[in-house]
Amino acid sequence: MRKAHSGRGGVLAALLVCVASALANAQLPAEAPGMGETPPPVPTASTVEAPALAEEPLPYRPPSFPKMVLLDVGHVAASPFHWSGRDWLLVSASTAAVATLSLADESLSNAARERGPALGFVGDTLEGLGDGRSFVLLGGFYLAGLIGRDSKAKNVFFDGLSASLIASGMITPLVSTLVGRERPTQDMGGYAFHPFEGRAFPSGHTSQAFAVASVIATSYDQLWVKVAAYGAASVTAYRRVQRGKHFPTDVVVGAVIGTAVGRSVVHFNSKLRSGEKAKESSRARLTILPVLGDGTYGLSATLSF
Repeated sequence: MRKAHSGRGGVLAALLVCVASALANAQLPAEAPGMGETPPPVPTASTVEAPALAEEPLPYRPPSFPKMVLLDVGHVAASPFHWSGRDWLLVSASTAAVATLSLADESLSNAARERGPALGFVGDTLEGLGDGRSFVLLGGFYLAGLIGRDSKAKNVFFDGLSASLIASGMITPLVSTLVGRERPTQDMGGYAFHPFEGRAFPSGHTSQAFAVASVIATSYDQLWVKVAAYGAASVTAYRRVQRGKHFPTDVVVGAVIGTAVGRSVVHFNSKLRSGEKAKESSRARLTILPVLGDGTYGLSATLSF
């Protein structure tokens, strides 16, 4: 009897050992990384880096109209510092030609006043291109561009305003005040100069008309547009001589100023709009110009940025 009890006790002991061994093995991972090795850390949200996304460049936006005008003023004012030897030679030759033409100023002026055709309604209308009525023409381009979604027509409006401001609003008044030439109607001769008093040289109406005409002619490739634009401006210049407001050299120099400024503004603004001058437009630029007028003398500082 004692042997049978001993056998049953051995069986129970063996079962207890098996159960303990199974419990011990259940607490271990199925595949350990290795004896004595630390398992690799599990990546967390703070250690996972997302792939860097390439930043797309922002689309280029041309400068606003006020800033573009400031850049135009700086560009025109700085132009003589960038002239080549050929440019200076052309300026010198033009100056000599104007000086030679001035010898015939009085005779040509008298001939136009006494025997020149008045051109009637056409002459009176086109003479208005030299004053505020030229802005009506520019406004027509803007309206046409707005209705027809024509960016070129709208650019003519903005370029024409800028060229007018520079040519007839800044350069011509400055030069005419410094030179002080008297008008033909004063009957003081072609060489009567009174700085800060006379206002004849160069012609402001002519510079205004040719500034607008050159913007239109430079913006379009059609020959008839160029002929019509410069032809209308030439009528303005002729009418100023025929009415005794200016000598021929006054309108010639006014035409040169208006044409040079208008063409320069169109080419420069075209580069600004295309982004070719983007870096240059982002730089700050200070322009200082003298201000001379009726009882007003000083300096005008313009900062573009």
